[in-house]
Amino acid sequence: MPTAEESIDLKEALTTEDLPIGRILDLRRTVHMSIERRSELERLLESFGDVGRKLSSDNKVETRRATALWILGRVEEAIGVFEKARASKEKSYLLGASLLDVGRAGDAVAHLKDALEADASDASIGTALAEAYVRSGQFEDADKILDRVAKKHPENGDVHYMRGLAYDLQGYRAKATESYEKAMELEPGHARSLFRLAYTLDLLGEDARALELYEQLRKMRPLHVNTILNLGVIYEDRGEFDKAADCFKSVLDYFPNHPRARLFHKDAQASLSMFYDEEAARRDQKLQAVLVQPLTELSFSQRVRNGLTNLGLQTIGDLCAKTEEELLEVPNFGKTSLREVREFLQTKGLGLSSGAKEGAAAPAPGAPPPADVDQKVLADFEWSGRIRKLFERLNLRTVADLLAKSETELMESRNLGITSIKEIRRKLGALGVALRPE
Repeated sequence: MPTAEESIDLKEALTTEDLPIGRILDLRRTVHMSIERRSELERLLESFGDVGRKLSSDNKVETRRATALWILGRVEEAIGVFEKARASKEKSYLLGASLLDVGRAGDAVAHLKDALEADASDASIGTALAEAYVRSGQFEDADKILDRVAKKHPENGDVHYMRGLAYDLQGYRAKATESYEKAMELEPGHARSLFRLAYTLDLLGEDARALELYEQLRKMRPLHVNTILNLGVIYEDRGEFDKAADCFKSVLDYFPNHPRARLFHKDAQASLSMFYDEEAARRDQKLQAVLVQPLTELSFSQRVRNGLTNLGLQTIGDLCAKTEEELLEVPNFGKTSLREVREFLQTKGLGLSSGAKEGAAAPAPGAPPPADVDQKVLADFEWSGRIRKLFERLNLRTVADLLAKSETELMESRNLGITSIKEIRRKLGALGVALRPE
């Protein structure tokens, strides 16, 4: 006998004139329960102009096509289609939800307010609007919406989850945990609360308990991408690269072009073939110690010292990031000075950058940041899982917070090495700023 999910006729559901929000959410869960149902919906989408003829207008067809894209997780595409469609409750709610999915919480607010005006009784719309307020820092507005939803839906787990998220983002982790646990008491296995609890334990270094919760979440559908990525990072940290690779591949099975999953999967696969021993670890530690050594402690000629000072270089690592061409562009820094630098680096087993991978020259450490750069939010950038966990542990939220730390301070953190420092250098360099080496 087929299950309820298997018995759903996707074509019939998507061509129903009035499709309730709850039904749309059910469809998304159904599609993410199996690759076969996902493939079926992708085939329907390829010829949706014909499929949607049953609908009453071209606008309804386009809105429903965008809904199908959202159900599949192709959110950026869905946003583009929704933005061209005329107003409706379906459009307003799903455009708001899509904007939330891509981190544009402030933009989501207006659309979700429109959806709530169209149907004030729908708890899904109310909690989505509350989330948009929470993620854009409007905590009082979120409380008002949650109070309204709670009066009509006192047993709704999402209300308590959203209260927990508001506490979490304000730094009240004990209260947040209490709210998440209340959500799971009302709705056992409440996935989003379970994820935040696992994430909090992960940040606190309680890997074993976090691992247990993440594995529980891994079996749920729809697939929670951040759960799988975080779980994979924990396995990497534990040296279980085969399990890490499996996690990242499971994301790629659903979202083949997911950038972080592709990057993490490649790293995990590479790690499977790496030979690790204590001597290699000691060599890596020794290299890191050399790279952070101040240039002022070295016995260069005065001409070389002046040239490195003009470039704003402070450590051996900074020097290694430069190319020969960049050094030769410094006034009074000629081939003799370049040879002196080369010979010194060779004694350390190092060399200057070829320029092929590291990109443009790094900005001077400590230089004033370009306008508004220091207020940019770190979470808006793509970071590896290890670096994101570091930012959470150290409560670093903006570029200014990060610039207040030195490279040495960051490298003292657990599981953070020179590869992560290079990633941070590249991202900050693209913004025109740099970390302090000391």
